[in-house]
Amino acid sequence: MTASLTDLPLFNTVSPAHNGTETSKAAAKAIKPSANAIARKVLSYVAASPQGATCDEVEAGLNLKHQTCSARFSDLSKCEPPYLVKCQQPDGSYLKRKTRSGTLAFVWIANREVA
Repeated sequence: MTASLTDLPLFNTVSPAHNGTETSKAAAKAIKPSANAIARKVLSYVAASPQGATCDEVEAGLNLKHQTCSARFSDLSKCEPPYLVKCQQPDGSYLKRKTRSGTLAFVWIANREVA
């Protein structure tokens, strides 16, 4: 059975504080009420992008902070099955595009089996 965006919430908990500091714990607690809604927006944005999207593109498109957006990418890509997957090229390598800062970033697509 495939899930739709309306079948979510994706997560009952937010990813744990990444480094265990008090600041990180406070940030995880503060985002918890809105994490699912932000994850839905991120997933919808990527799913609506015909060429996929980098985290940087989603940050700019949804006006999100990098930490907030990248954490939702992490959550969405670690689900079983994942909601977001890296865009794989025919040769098996993963597609990358330049970010606003000029570095290369992975391009992500919505997993059509679940999104």
